[in-house]
Amino acid sequence: QYLRFYAHPYVYSCALPPVVVAAILKALEIGTGQPELRTQLWNNADYFHAQLRGLGIDTGASTTYIMPIVIGDRERMYRLGHQLRRRGLWVAPVDYPAVPQDRICFRACVTAKHTRADLDEALNILEDTLAPAALQHA
Repeated sequence: QYLRFYAHPYVYSCALPPVVVAAILKALEIGTGQPELRTQLWNNADYFHAQLRGLGIDTGASTTYIMPIVIGDRERMYRLGHQLRRRGLWVAPVDYPAVPQDRICFRACVTAKHTRADLDEALNILEDTLAPAALQHA
């Protein structure tokens, strides 16, 4: 009884809210029922990775549809983040201690619903914003 009431797995656990369970079930339904979405997701991710690398953007060792865009400096990351948002592109900032200080980055997430035009627009914004910043940082 003591362990049941004072062990961490029991004390700090609770049931998932019904809305979360419903969302998970719907995601599983879509993911398993529409294999073409998985194919499109990986096609988009492969394309975006290849284009980022072609622009000389460091994506680390990522091979997934969530890819880092390594900036390596906190101040530059936040300054560039504001510039990207003003241009209509949102990428999630990832700061220390979530990553080492020299790997501070943005995380871009590609989905199956992104079109090639969407991806190209994002790539153009990244190229236009990050290239001048790299020159200023050098």
